[in-house]
Amino acid sequence: MKSNLTEVELIRGAPAPAWARPGASFLHLVSAEELQDLRNALMEGKLPTDLQGKLSYLTGESLIHRFVAENSRLIVSLLMAAYGGAFRQANQACLERLLRVLAYVRKNDDATPDSEAGGFVDDQQEMRAAIAEFGEMIQSFKAWRLRYQVPGMWRP
Repeated sequence: MKSNLTEVELIRGAPAPAWARPGASFLHLVSAEELQDLRNALMEGKLPTDLQGKLSYLTGESLIHRFVAENSRLIVSLLMAAYGGAFRQANQACLERLLRVLAYVRKNDDATPDSEAGGFVDDQQEMRAAIAEFGEMIQSFKAWRLRYQVPGMWRP
């Protein structure tokens, strides 16, 4: 008889946390209101205060935290450039998926609440999946940013 338990469940003898389930995605936990709120802020060139605070907190923690923070900042830059009309290489589906990932990171009460031990592993999982899916476009954005945005930062 084949078991439906995951490897983690078999080892632990208890249900695996949501982030340990193979192929699980939790982006459906982001509401349309959360997406629109984040989209509106980014279109105005603003980072919501709560997200800014979370990213600052994550910067000083573990490698998982820093991974989530650094890639979240990259996605913020990409979305702001795209919404502002400067970066045009991303299609609408890509922008929506990246926005949803960022909104998921913003949530504290997601599949594994951020306040729990390992609470950012699910955020990392969603971030890694998006980066893998849109890696080529993200590399294009990095090259675009180096060519068009960075030089302007150094001019007096």
